Amino acid sequence: MGASDKYVSILAHLRAFEGWLADPCVNEVAVNAPGLVQLWKRGVWEQVDAPAITFEYLQALGNFLANISQKPFDESDPILSAYLPGGERIEMTMPPTAARGMIYLNLRKHTSQSFELQQFVEQGYFVGTRHVHSTTLSDTERTKLLDQFEPDQVELWNLARAGDWPAFLDKAVHSHQNMIVSGATGSGKTSFIRVLIEIIPSWERLITVEDTPEMPLRHHPNSQALFYRRDGHAGERVVGATAKQVLQAVMRKTPNRVLLAELRGDETFYYVQNVLNSGHPGGITTVHANSPREAFVRIALLIKASDEGRSLALDEIMRLLHTLVHVVVQLVFDRERGRHVPAIYYDPMYALSVVR
Repeated sequence: MGASDKYVSILAHLRAFEGWLADPCVNEVAVNAPGLVQLWKRGVWEQVDAPAITFEYLQALGNFLANISQKPFDESDPILSAYLPGGERIEMTMPPTAARGMIYLNLRKHTSQSFELQQFVEQGYFVGTRHVHSTTLSDTERTKLLDQFEPDQVELWNLARAGDWPAFLDKAVHSHQNMIVSGATGSGKTSFIRVLIEIIPSWERLITVEDTPEMPLRHHPNSQALFYRRDGHAGERVVGATAKQVLQAVMRKTPNRVLLAELRGDETFYYVQNVLNSGHPGGITTVHANSPREAFVRIALLIKASDEGRSLALDEIMRLLHTLVHVVVQLVFDRERGRHVPAIYYDPMYALSVVR
């Protein structure tokens, strides 16, 4: 089957989802039971009847997606992850992992839309954003340490203390601070990374590392998009390079910055130690965490779980992270406010104090 025939066939099998795929207000589609669909629209779940989505339809769809993805989907391998040509991500689960008589489906839509920082300002992202920093240093200690910093760091500190977050983020990107965007699934981490990418000067050479294309570089002609293989289930045939292998290749491509979609496995230590700490500052990535402090802990535990980081003490890892991770932007979603930034971490004085 050729690529065009494959695309047409996929669309034909997804005809029951056609309207929701075309609706820009729908971000995710979930099937929890045959005949009922949950739509994630404008920050709330909306239930609709879908009589065409029967158990038999879901079973046939799962078999079709498994076939074109060259993956198993049966009682021995009851979890299927697949991607559509438009970048949409489908996760299907059948018994015995799903309840008897059920096949669950989640379809998360991909968007390549980019935003500018001012749009997020106008949407209220930074209303009430707190400046998070260590409480272990006195004002006197901070004043002494501040005298040792470069003008960029002094300016960033003053902007953070003043709560001028748009100017802070603009300066942080231009001054090549290493940045982490932290948040739960659906909090808007990818959209926020796109905002930060738009700030990066167009002359810089950028390389993105991700498992699906979600970081478009429309204004950066000297760029490469590299992809690592997605995690496979037990016994599943996987192709492609791991995230760590891709990062190793990146280091031979002379990037100004490396933009990694997410920290989630043994690539974490390599990214921190060999990318951020080897002459390629200004990296931007994401992590699943509920606060800036938890982001540091989450990254430390990922490093500790890797072969290279297993022998390191947690306090050593935390010192390394506070030295190399300069900014943590926390994102949340709630029904009252929608997506927003409750806190941003920036504390160069503490970073200096932990390595003295």
